[in-house]
Amino acid sequence: MKIVACSQARLDSTRLPGKVLLQVEGRALLDYHIGRVAKATKLVEHVVATSESENDNKIVAFCEQRGVKVLRGSKDNVLLRFNAVADELALDNEDRIIRLTADCPLVDGKLIDELVSSHLAQGDDYTSLNTGNLIRGFDAEIMSVAALRYAAKQATKDYEREHVTPYIYQHPELFKCGHFKVLTNISSAARLCIDEPADFTMFEALVAAYPDDLLFASSQDLMAFFTQHPAIAQLNLHVHQKRLGE
Repeated sequence: MKIVACSQARLDSTRLPGKVLLQVEGRALLDYHIGRVAKATKLVEHVVATSESENDNKIVAFCEQRGVKVLRGSKDNVLLRFNAVADELALDNEDRIIRLTADCPLVDGKLIDELVSSHLAQGDDYTSLNTGNLIRGFDAEIMSVAALRYAAKQATKDYEREHVTPYIYQHPELFKCGHFKVLTNISSAARLCIDEPADFTMFEALVAAYPDDLLFASSQDLMAFFTQHPAIAQLNLHVHQKRLGE
């Protein structure tokens, strides 16, 4: 069984255009993301999935320069884009794809590994990382290629196609769906999704204040940091996280 991580990335975000290639202290957000995913040990490959839009040529060049496989597909039907990745990599139905979003620069490789282990142990078709009281921005989902391919054929609603996994987890009669809940005794109200200018401002402040290289910071390290530096966490807590269909 192959486990592949697939990070969706684009440059035409309406709220913060070009966000994944914005730089903080000489390192693009996508650099942080790629470096953090590389800490996971259970992956056979990490692929960046971008669109066929000419605007995303810069993402292709960026990934190729770093030796990261980049594949292109539908701009708006991201579910179909992920399905194309599975086909391009010649994955079997029992293989697994982990869905990540490149606007979460500090995803945790250790949590990705733990999600994989939980998913396989539970025998799920789909498992989400339930962060509970963790920071928003460690998000990850894993699904069987069989479930992905079925969803790509059956999904009809725009939000199902845009967000990849809703058709799967909204049909528990078709798929065995589970959650991997991270256990922690630390609670931190903070968000590490980069969607709006305030999110980027917070990330700049985090990078400037964090005492070590963020590529090696665990989720627990980051939660502890935000607990000790609440003023940084407050910089973007007002940002609204879009819901399905918005």
